[in-house]
Amino acid sequence: MKKSLFIMLAAATLASCSKKQDAAADAATTPADTTFQVLTDRVIEVTLDTFDFEAGAQYLQQKYDPLLASADTTAGEKMGGCSAIRVDLDGKHYVGRNYDFYCSDAPAVVVRLNAGKYKTLGICNSPSSFDVWTNPQDYQIRPAVFKALPYLCCDVMNEAGLYAETNIRPNEPGLECTSTAPGKPRRCTQSMMQLLLSQYESLEEIEQHLNDYDWFDLQKMGFQQSFFITDRNGESIIIEFAQNQVKWQKSDCNANFYINPDFYALEKQGCGELRIAHEKALLPEVKTEDDIFRMMKAGAYDQFYHSSIDADYAIPEFYANIGYDRVTCPKHLDDARQKVKDLIATFDVMTWEERVANHTWETTFSTVANITDRTLHVHFSEHYGIDFTVGF
Repeated sequence: MKKSLFIMLAAATLASCSKKQDAAADAATTPADTTFQVLTDRVIEVTLDTFDFEAGAQYLQQKYDPLLASADTTAGEKMGGCSAIRVDLDGKHYVGRNYDFYCSDAPAVVVRLNAGKYKTLGICNSPSSFDVWTNPQDYQIRPAVFKALPYLCCDVMNEAGLYAETNIRPNEPGLECTSTAPGKPRRCTQSMMQLLLSQYESLEEIEQHLNDYDWFDLQKMGFQQSFFITDRNGESIIIEFAQNQVKWQKSDCNANFYINPDFYALEKQGCGELRIAHEKALLPEVKTEDDIFRMMKAGAYDQFYHSSIDADYAIPEFYANIGYDRVTCPKHLDDARQKVKDLIATFDVMTWEERVANHTWETTFSTVANITDRTLHVHFSEHYGIDFTVGF
């Protein structure tokens, strides 16, 4: 999901939760078993040969656990309308996904984790995890962040051919998940992708071991998460947490609403149904990997910028501006459309610096995960023109 990169979920996790003053106080160092290099402007790569999974889990627990009085209570960032869809193309399996978040000047982090049963490759971002920098050579990661860096990834692929991505939705009363299996090892849902993909090679194994942990989600931080996992055979599931339950079901897409019918019936602020429908309608036109990028961008931009905008696509940034939710939107559809257009017009004329300063919405980046060849092809906004591929 710009002179922005990645205020995506990990930005919402760490940027929301790690206070900025901590970044200045905690001088940056690189552990001895870690390599650190600049791939391109505002994109860095960190390789961890070892990783203490338990220490990383404890770091997140101290930050986010709603049952701990010591957990950070900072409200979460406002979220965007990310989406993901599985694409089968020329005998290969892909997932196209995009992140919609506010403009940011923070760098992206490619994380290579060599610990665990399977090596993993992930992408994350966290403005609060970096000290002040003026050019790509000045990137510094705080030591505390190294304890959990792999867990902060929002896209993770393992060498066995599993790929997982996460989407978020606004926090809603009645859908909290504070504990799914009391007495079992306590884990934050944000750690789920790396924890599972570093250990298992199939969807069946993940389903089998998902209940080995007592999961809690990030409601305390202002949002919830769902996880879309695809294997090398082109099968995919969505894992969702709500009402102290973890459920999974087959799906070929993911957005900011519940797939599970019981959860879906209760939520009011989820969004993305029409966007997913729009992307699916474009699937017959997808012939190449680059077409996947165009499809994902069309799903976001065509509905958002053009006259065919439907207010049901409105992402949470606009809730306060157009009064949108599933209850009120149908009653005021034309007014909502016009307010979205008016709001877009106000920041379409802004400079990039003004957009960053005013936290305006824009799709941050798109990722095409080639499950078959186990590579991540990442395209950042035209404002940077950064396009690169990383893999095993």
